[in-house]
Amino acid sequence: MQTVFRISYLICLASGRLAARLAADYRELARASQRWGPLVVPLQLPVLAAWCPARALSVGSFAVCAALVPRLS
Repeated sequence: MQTVFRISYLICLASGRLAARLAADYRELARASQRWGPLVVPLQLPVLAAWCPARALSVGSFAVCAALVPRLS
């Protein structure tokens, strides 16, 4: 049980860091759209498409961690 918790915790940290980095990239592209206008939108779509699964994985692994904590205490 502890091994599953540790693995899900590491997945949560890694995917959370990735999701945060992608969100920062998306915001940077949004700021660039003020200069470049709609030309930035095609660049934002792949970042958004990569962010969605990373965020879902982060939230899902956090839920697994939260469910395992009472069993480990």
